[in-house]
Amino acid sequence: MLTLPVSYTAFHPESGELHQGEGTLKDFSLSGVYFHSVEPVPLQLGHIVTLTITTPLAPINHLDSACIQAQAEIVRLEGPSPDNCYHGVAVSFLEFPCFRDAANAVNCTN
Repeated sequence: MLTLPVSYTAFHPESGELHQGEGTLKDFSLSGVYFHSVEPVPLQLGHIVTLTITTPLAPINHLDSACIQAQAEIVRLEGPSPDNCYHGVAVSFLEFPCFRDAANAVNCTN
């Protein structure tokens, strides 16, 4: 099973605070992703996040690495269970995910 690092960034709508976190990708589909986070995710259902998934793909056009980036809405949050200590996060894509240049942090929608 391949696991990929996920990072997310979101502005908390009520407080205006920027939240950033990391996790591990567990499921990827055309409609969204599910990932685990060791730390609690300080967001709620309906909040919008920018996800970045680091891939093990070979460099594209001499770039250092390839990432997948997308805007997504949180549709499910799960707390730790007796079986694991992870927080689960399910998101639904608001736009089709795309590749970007991780080395130069170029947004793929530009």
